[in-house]
Amino acid sequence: ADQAEAGLERLRDAAARAGDAALGAALDTPAGSTFFSFLFGNSPYLSRLLLRDPAFTGALVTEPPAAVLAGVRGELAGADPAMSRDRLMKFLRLRRSRVAVAAAVYDCFGLCGVMECAELLSDMADHAVRLTAAHLLLERARRGDLEPPAGGEESWGYFVLAMGKHGSRELNYSSDIDLIVLYDPERVRYTGSKTLRDCFVRVTRDLVAILQSRTGDGYVFRTDLRLRPDASSTPTAITVEFARDYYDRFGRTWERTAMIKARPVGGDVAAGNAFLKQLAPFIWDEALDFTSVEEIRSMSQQIHDFHGHGAVRAPGHDVKLGRGGIREIEFFVHMHQLAYGGRNRRLRGARLLAMLQTLEDEHHVMPREAATLRDSYLLLRRVEHRLQMVNDDQTQKLPESADGLEHAAAFMGLASAAELSGLIETTAREVHDLYRARFNVPESEQDLSAAILGGPEVSPDAVPQLRAAGFAAPEAAIEVFRGWAEGRHEATASERARTIIREILHQIIAALGKTPDPDRALARLDKFLETLPQDISFFAMLRAHTWLLRLIADVMGSAPRIADTLGGNHRLLQAVLDPSFFLPIPDRAALAAELEQFLEEGAGGAAGGGESAGERRIGRVAWWAGDRRFQVGVQTLENLISVDEASASLSHVAAVVVRTLLRDVTAELAAQHGAPPGAGCAVVALGKLGAEEMTFESDLDLLFVADVRADRELTAGPRPLETRRFYARAAQRLIAALRSRSSAGPLYEVDLRLRPSGESGPLVTTLAAFRDYHDQAAWTWEHMALTRARVLCGDAELAATVGDRIREVLTRARDPEQLRVQAARMRERVAAEYPSADPFELKYVRGGLVDLEFTAQYLQLRHAAAAPQVLAGGTAAAFEALAGAG
Repeated sequence: ADQAEAGLERLRDAAARAGDAALGAALDTPAGSTFFSFLFGNSPYLSRLLLRDPAFTGALVTEPPAAVLAGVRGELAGADPAMSRDRLMKFLRLRRSRVAVAAAVYDCFGLCGVMECAELLSDMADHAVRLTAAHLLLERARRGDLEPPAGGEESWGYFVLAMGKHGSRELNYSSDIDLIVLYDPERVRYTGSKTLRDCFVRVTRDLVAILQSRTGDGYVFRTDLRLRPDASSTPTAITVEFARDYYDRFGRTWERTAMIKARPVGGDVAAGNAFLKQLAPFIWDEALDFTSVEEIRSMSQQIHDFHGHGAVRAPGHDVKLGRGGIREIEFFVHMHQLAYGGRNRRLRGARLLAMLQTLEDEHHVMPREAATLRDSYLLLRRVEHRLQMVNDDQTQKLPESADGLEHAAAFMGLASAAELSGLIETTAREVHDLYRARFNVPESEQDLSAAILGGPEVSPDAVPQLRAAGFAAPEAAIEVFRGWAEGRHEATASERARTIIREILHQIIAALGKTPDPDRALARLDKFLETLPQDISFFAMLRAHTWLLRLIADVMGSAPRIADTLGGNHRLLQAVLDPSFFLPIPDRAALAAELEQFLEEGAGGAAGGGESAGERRIGRVAWWAGDRRFQVGVQTLENLISVDEASASLSHVAAVVVRTLLRDVTAELAAQHGAPPGAGCAVVALGKLGAEEMTFESDLDLLFVADVRADRELTAGPRPLETRRFYARAAQRLIAALRSRSSAGPLYEVDLRLRPSGESGPLVTTLAAFRDYHDQAAWTWEHMALTRARVLCGDAELAATVGDRIREVLTRARDPEQLRVQAARMRERVAAEYPSADPFELKYVRGGLVDLEFTAQYLQLRHAAAAPQVLAGGTAAAFEALAGAG
């Protein structure tokens, strides 16, 4: 109260001396008195700034905040960098003081949110660095050290990166600014008597001095250059070539995290953006990166250990580094960014709250979790700001004393220290619980792990415990587990992997024990580990995502084909960890758009090992299709989708692949030979793809129908080709692409035997020949096959024509008895070729799937002439349609 009263009196005197009647009048109102009493009574630092600049203080209470801030920003944006150094230093310090006062006042009284105030402070830092760098570079040009660049004053090759909270425009109230200064010798001409390095080191030294040296007007920003590569042994300004080489060879996880927020703010901004673009592969690993997650987790633990942070108590609690503090929220977001940002560009942003929203949108966190972290972050940042506003100290610790806590509570606008303590302690517990649940292994008994791995000899308790867990051969299981702990496989060779194995072995045993055959599941898991390279941080993934362990156990114990797929393509582990993996599979149109985007993202990559652009594109198609098929398999295993939904999704994936590759091979041929006349080529799917009943092992039954209108018809290009040959080559290339085996695995087997005249017929049928064949030469079984035909892709007009022709064939009137005899005879031929009495041979056994399919196809052909609505494609749908038609 004494400080408040003294401050009010001094401000009245200052207003009177300045003749500021509006400020004097405001001080005499209850609202004005309360306003300034709050500031003078809580902050000696703000008191000094308010009294030093009464004109600006008056503006705070007489003008709208938007007008005040626009005025300060306008002055900064319009400042001339050619002004003298003394004038520049005075100019920056006065504006910094005004920004500090405005940010504090608008924060304290709720006129701006805490992050808006952080952005205001960051903008001030941007202007300060930009103006100072421009001033110093112009000064060097005037001295004759640098040749002014032809591209204007910004194109010096010298640039300043803002790092940390400055880079993300989230500066706290009394923050340092972290800068990295680099230069590109190729973009500037040095004309001085020493070296370009010496010149830019001096520029950097002067930049820091202008910003942080204290004068009678204060300072601008404390400045830290220690985030640059190898800071202990490098000059303050380094070349971009050195920096790139350093990050490529020695870059560490914390440096990747720091670079997420990097932003050029001074000097040659275009050069800075180019450098950051080149650095993107260092920051963002396209593979899911759980080794980095482990390292951040370890960093977090070291912070807690160093600062002695145990149970949360408000007195003396560090709201930044303490348990449940700002740093844990930042680490929470950064760990997700590093793990998933290589695959998801939406996670590459610098702003914490924006990235937290994206994590929620992308299903990495639940809405309730995101809300808790968001509200906690805003509260902790407000507390941090208030603590720093008192004396402009860079502190994040609540006072230890009862009086100090009362003061902090008052400055927060709270009723008491008890209210502040309750808020802080509740918030810290909620944040730490979320953080720990996401990234730490839950606490549990590890007696069984210790019994197996705790010493040179296995404890006698291990065998009965494993037997109780469901293992029929516990001795063999122990040998496998100890082999992992001794680094028998590449994936278990690192000390970090073996440490995590010891921590989570009891959980692995429990998960395997819940499968139908734990011993067999363990054998498959061991075989899977044998295929993993060392750089796949598999056990770190399991510790970071405990649900993944249960899923892996399910796959190994219940789905050997999916387990084999996973073993042959380790990258699928990354797909499982994408939260969208367990969402419903998109429809065909959305899948097509997704594949297009995926191919566009991979279009700029360099081919390796002699691989052509076309081969690389096919590889990415296989990669995408493999991800989606694996996703369908896991969702089926987990009972998230029905068999019908799985079949439809597998069919949609295949259809999108065929359409995409047909377009590619046709475009490639057209570029060589010119486009053919007519309506193009349509691809017709039969069998399980046509009926949208695909399984995980289904071939693609395809036939090609082309619009060829004359025997010697040619394409219109520099190397004309007969239209028939053009489409035959397109079909051959499509089939080869579908059958290819890339690093991502095979795409599909293709069966062409259902085309007119079977294996003896041409690969591509003309529209006229297709019509004539089914009018005159087709067998009944071929018409039965047509009941499942569906035009997958091709020119819309041609596709409609082919579809109409197929429908004409199917709705033809037939002799019921002749049809019955022919269908039954064909079924007997199939039975003779694939005899089976095994009731679990579901396809060919009497009463199995083939009987159902033949029955549906026979009934459709028999009744379609009178009731065309019975034509339904799939077997189950056909029975529904037949029943509906009576």
